[in-house]
Amino acid sequence: MSPFQDKAAPEHTTPTFAVENETIFPVPEDRRHGNAWSLLMVWIGANQNIMAIMTGLIYPNICHLSLGWSLLAILSGNLLGGIFMALHAAQGPHLGIPQMQQTRGQFGSTGSLLIIAIIILMYIGFTSTFFAISREQIVQVFGTSVSQLPIWISVIVIGALCAIGHDVIERFISGFIPVAAITFVLLAFAYMSASGGHLAQPMWQSPTPHEFLTALSLGVLWQIAYAPYVSDYTRYLPSATGERTAFLVCLAGSVIGTAFPTFIGSYIGSTGFSGNMYDAVRPWSPFLPMVLFAVMMVSTLVSCTMQIYCAALSSLTFLQTFRPNWTPTGRSRAFAALTLCLCCAVITINLSGSVLEILDNVIALLLAVLSPWTAINLVDYHLVRHGAYDIPSLFRHDGGIYGRANRPALLCYAIGVIVQIPFLSNGLYTGALARALGGIDVSWIIGILVPGVLYLALARHRT
Repeated sequence: MSPFQDKAAPEHTTPTFAVENETIFPVPEDRRHGNAWSLLMVWIGANQNIMAIMTGLIYPNICHLSLGWSLLAILSGNLLGGIFMALHAAQGPHLGIPQMQQTRGQFGSTGSLLIIAIIILMYIGFTSTFFAISREQIVQVFGTSVSQLPIWISVIVIGALCAIGHDVIERFISGFIPVAAITFVLLAFAYMSASGGHLAQPMWQSPTPHEFLTALSLGVLWQIAYAPYVSDYTRYLPSATGERTAFLVCLAGSVIGTAFPTFIGSYIGSTGFSGNMYDAVRPWSPFLPMVLFAVMMVSTLVSCTMQIYCAALSSLTFLQTFRPNWTPTGRSRAFAALTLCLCCAVITINLSGSVLEILDNVIALLLAVLSPWTAINLVDYHLVRHGAYDIPSLFRHDGGIYGRANRPALLCYAIGVIVQIPFLSNGLYTGALARALGGIDVSWIIGILVPGVLYLALARHRT
């Protein structure tokens, strides 16, 4: 049967460890399953990780926000960024294909390669950062003699999960939620006990506009970073789920799921306790640091598996551009995932410096390259084509009706990146206009508005 044909959708049951055969082609209706609740659990579980806690530390330690203002920044930033992220999620049930495959509809078959390559680098960067965090954590508990062990354990586990595919990954993510929730709450109580319940600064000490907007951007970027692959996890939903349901559920799940561990992290950073998280739980029991490390290790596996799975799909999309008659299989996905894992392992082994500083700089730079793509993709899908895409054209070498390169889209993307440069303000670079604004980074606003409005104007002019 052609990968572009749909079948009637009978009642669907999937064994827990059934190997996923679909890769970058449309998921047939009889392979669609799940509902709003399962999607909610995926996006809550996806954010229960140590990076969210460490991002929470940035609010009091780098942005200098009090706990109350940290909560406001976390909620408002994630809600704002989550709207853009969830609008991408709506594309999955309708089209049934990975996000990067759909991007060919905006940029063309070869024009999209630049975007896909950037997104793959993003996945590799995030996964390498997670690996570095795991290495740092195990050193705090067991010493330097086993510092590289979590990296190689991660390569094996992530490779196996990606080889099996979507369904087992979804169950893995959802099943981790109660473990993470209980652990994070107990961790907060440990810090409360270690600090005597005191905060380093008053609960509602007012921040400067620069501090608050910098913190707000953290939440916006966290959500926008999911945009390139959110529909990879909604493409298995039955088409009857509808775009509205997918949007609302992804928005609620990701905002709630992110806000919880990030706020735990901001509380930890606000207590003023000088030790690390393992020092905080050690007085309760000498075995608790090992239990806590195990939970944190699993949290990195959850997030890295999501990253590598989508990176593998993006890599297959990239390669299929040059081999249009090739139909990637589950084995192709497994090989791509293992290759990417090994690449991340090699990078991490050679990575040095403060993980928190690395994380802060990665987040800042991602804003500049993700925001324009998000704007163009959403404008094209929701305002220009209204979800009507010719699916077979997305798999043709010449791009079909979308051509090899959509120059207006590429021009809008390039302009979207360039216009942000004067507004950037981070540890690596501060632009002239950002300095004039007192160091406030508003580049992500410019990076969404300018290319989005420009692309819409060009698209309407052409029609």
